[in-house]
Amino acid sequence: MIVRRLLCLSLVTVALGVAEEYTYWIDPCTAAAATATRCEAGDPELGKWALEAWARESGGALTFRKSETEAHARIRLRWANGQGSLYGETQPITVDGKRGAMIYVLPETGRPGGDPLLRDTIVYLTCLHESGHALGLPHTAGFADIMYNFRYGGDLVEYFARYRRLLKTRAEIAKHAGVSDADRVALRQALK
Repeated sequence: MIVRRLLCLSLVTVALGVAEEYTYWIDPCTAAAATATRCEAGDPELGKWALEAWARESGGALTFRKSETEAHARIRLRWANGQGSLYGETQPITVDGKRGAMIYVLPETGRPGGDPLLRDTIVYLTCLHESGHALGLPHTAGFADIMYNFRYGGDLVEYFARYRRLLKTRAEIAKHAGVSDADRVALRQALK
């Protein structure tokens, strides 16, 4: 009976296709990193939650596994010091013959309005946006999309505030993906 179930499960997995696995590395926020970039101890968790959101939104087409070493991680998230772009940047790399990305996130957002949840919102949504690029998603002109490009204009404060209004606690970030319907469609296209 168990063998029969395993065989059926294997056939279903083959029929549906196997999820693409991305290994990842997120720099810890060490004392030296905190001094250089103003990252906070919980920032690596925000990066992990962003990857988990994409895994959920992929409907099982993506999985993420923490790499033992940064050298073999397809997605590498580092904390930046503000020398680069406004919130984050993604650069393509090849890791072990597969597409990967270096993600740089600027954790120094200050404490907008003295609100630590708004600060975490900005860092989380930046991790989500940049990891979307790592998965092959382009910028959009849709203000509701996580892949929205601010070069199209729009209310920057409202962009982050609308997500912040969903939260009562930091832990709720892990439950609210922040991904629009258009982002989901783009993700499915990128995974084909």
